[in-house]
Amino acid sequence: MKKLILALGLASCGAVAYAQQAPTREQATQALQNAMHKEIQAMNSQQGFDGPSATNMTRSLEVRSLSNCTASGAQSVACDVTTAADVKGNRREGTHRYEFYQQGGRWEARLPAS
Repeated sequence: MKKLILALGLASCGAVAYAQQAPTREQATQALQNAMHKEIQAMNSQQGFDGPSATNMTRSLEVRSLSNCTASGAQSVACDVTTAADVKGNRREGTHRYEFYQQGGRWEARLPAS
């Protein structure tokens, strides 16, 4: 009986630890904004790239929800993320899969390869 109680206790601790491995909506928003900002900086030198519009969209980006989060590595989690952003004056929403990982105590995001 003691072993069963210990096993249940350890299993619940594992479930709590796993639940804490996914970022909150606010953390995911910040991680995606940071990742997009890095991409914009890299693309600014390309001819025809509309940097100001991309920057405005990044600033308005917010995560509405995270779902279907699964561990995608020892230190990362992949989630379906529903976002909303202003794109050239229109509010747009979409759901995409992003990978999140922790670096230096904060959440970072990997954008899908284009």
